[in-house]
Amino acid sequence: MDKPLVTVIVPAYNASDFIAETLESILNQTYDNLQVIVVDDGSTDDTARIVQSYSPRVTYIHQANSGGCAAPRNRGLEYARGEFVTFFDADDIMLPDKLSRQVDALIRHPNAVMCITNYCNFTGTKRSTDHMSTCPAMVPYLDRHKSSDFTLGSEECRSILISENFTIASAPLFKTDIIKKLGGFDQTLKACEDFHLIYRTAMQGDVVVNPNVGFERRLHDTNMSNDNERMLRNLIASRHDLSLNETNIVLQRHLKHRVRRYRRDLQTCLVLKKQLSKALKLYGETFPPQSISDLNHDVRQGIKIALHGIAPGKFPDRQH
Repeated sequence: MDKPLVTVIVPAYNASDFIAETLESILNQTYDNLQVIVVDDGSTDDTARIVQSYSPRVTYIHQANSGGCAAPRNRGLEYARGEFVTFFDADDIMLPDKLSRQVDALIRHPNAVMCITNYCNFTGTKRSTDHMSTCPAMVPYLDRHKSSDFTLGSEECRSILISENFTIASAPLFKTDIIKKLGGFDQTLKACEDFHLIYRTAMQGDVVVNPNVGFERRLHDTNMSNDNERMLRNLIASRHDLSLNETNIVLQRHLKHRVRRYRRDLQTCLVLKKQLSKALKLYGETFPPQSISDLNHDVRQGIKIALHGIAPGKFPDRQH
């Protein structure tokens, strides 16, 4: 039987320091029926020259900067010809058997909508333990199945994702037709768009999990997750949207609980940044408190805001 074509889409922005290493790791996969697309999201460095040096094995597409990862990923999806598709960050390293294991898993589990692989983080030469083993809800599955694939039912997978996000953008291999049917990534999100798409995909059917480390995620100062306020606002937006579309009442309630918690976290973040009027306005979205922890949080933040001298009806933002 012919190997199904796999499309690998790499969004890149000023990625010249790492893009060659990333592309080498993709092109050196043991699975060789690949379509590799790099979408340059308005880079101003040497990204274009480096990527074009890999032609014709790699297709280079340029677009104006979009300010996020969703738009370049969706642009690449327009050109995807593979039966399966994966989105791989321009600074991650794909281990040699990642795609072969994932394709094999999806062939053996034809009802699954995607295969999610494990990963580890690295900085320089230091590598962390695998990510899934740090997720308490995943540990029983790992202990039971060791290094073998296992399947999560649709609702089972979504429940775990809400409680502890065990995956990121570079991990899944999707069925392309399903991703295109879903419209790809939500471009209104400037972070958490990967969780949003993975969750929506899990709503379409079973999910296969490969517990082996399939790639290494590079951590450095420019990682988008370092912007706490931006992450919290997108955590709120992504989970709120999912709660509106979630058909399972219990999972819908869990998503709404997450939104309330993230709003309280955002309030704390804004108080620390002295953006006090914005922090005060969040009380309307989190009141009334639903637990002793919520009540303690509200009291602490209220005291901090009061100590900064905000009079009723006056909400000056104090930014440093």
